[in-house]
Amino acid sequence: SGPTSRLGTGRQHLRAVAAQGDARSLLAASMLWSGFAGMEDSASSLRAKPAQETRAWFDAARRARPRDVLVAWIEASDCVGLSDSCDPRGALQFLRHAEPQNAAVQLLALAEADRRGDRKAADGYWRAAASASVYDPHTLEISRLLHATMAGVDQPPLDPRLAQAMGVWFGLNRSATAQDFADVGLVGMAAAWAMPGLSPVANECKAENVASASLDRQAECERVLELLAEDESTLIAPMIGLAKLVELSGASEEGKARREQLRQLYWTYENMLERMPGISPGGPLPAEYGTWFLTEGELSAMRKALAHYGLPLQAPAGWLPRTPRYRALISTGREAAGAK
Repeated sequence: SGPTSRLGTGRQHLRAVAAQGDARSLLAASMLWSGFAGMEDSASSLRAKPAQETRAWFDAARRARPRDVLVAWIEASDCVGLSDSCDPRGALQFLRHAEPQNAAVQLLALAEADRRGDRKAADGYWRAAASASVYDPHTLEISRLLHATMAGVDQPPLDPRLAQAMGVWFGLNRSATAQDFADVGLVGMAAAWAMPGLSPVANECKAENVASASLDRQAECERVLELLAEDESTLIAPMIGLAKLVELSGASEEGKARREQLRQLYWTYENMLERMPGISPGGPLPAEYGTWFLTEGELSAMRKALAHYGLPLQAPAGWLPRTPRYRALISTGREAAGAK
């Protein structure tokens, strides 16, 4: 019932998954094998070279035809330690043809153009992002794939002392279950691999840059930020999107509506933050939280947890966040001087 025997069971399962031979099975097996290596020995996750199985399976997933969008997304993000023979630019080119309306793909291309100093190409990718219809960094799809892949693994119960220790370590405010052990590992893996690169948006839409730029640039920024605000698979995209939209729209009517959206988002976030470390009076983290997070997205999981604690899903009238930056943004549409 210890972690080592559990990892052995997981590895046996992953070999069977990889043997199915399709791109998604190979991708999941590769990512999870790499993740298990990191859980078994934290130093191993810092190795320069990926494990033999990880590399072999991911390279097979890359070669599979027709190409798979999720495999290409990971490859375009430099393969994140799954292989040392990637072609990120080729994968990005494929994604731009496969998903031209996905702003996340265009922003990935923009970051790559910036790295090689091609400002003309970067401007083109920025305009493509602004005319896209969706922002999808594939976070939820990858989380669901990892979750579904591990759903078939028999999880023997944890030793009671280990369960108690892991409950404290995970901040659950209760003893951990075998499912928690699996879910916490998967949440960490999904976050590490599917984290969308949002720095291009932050750079392009700095308030001082937009103020001195053309009206087109303000409209482009607002469009990209609106797409971010609609993506609820992670908390970070709507948090950045709405906060910047509030800054750009100030005291206008539209700005008022955006400030209310940000207030509601912060109500969910701040209430969950108080309950995450395991010291809350609101009771233990729900046993299903990891599954909700992986299969429905971070914001949906947070809202379900609030309902579990008996808290309202909507912020009461007049409620403001404690964080000075967000309190000022929601109250006035501007950041407080010196607030972070």
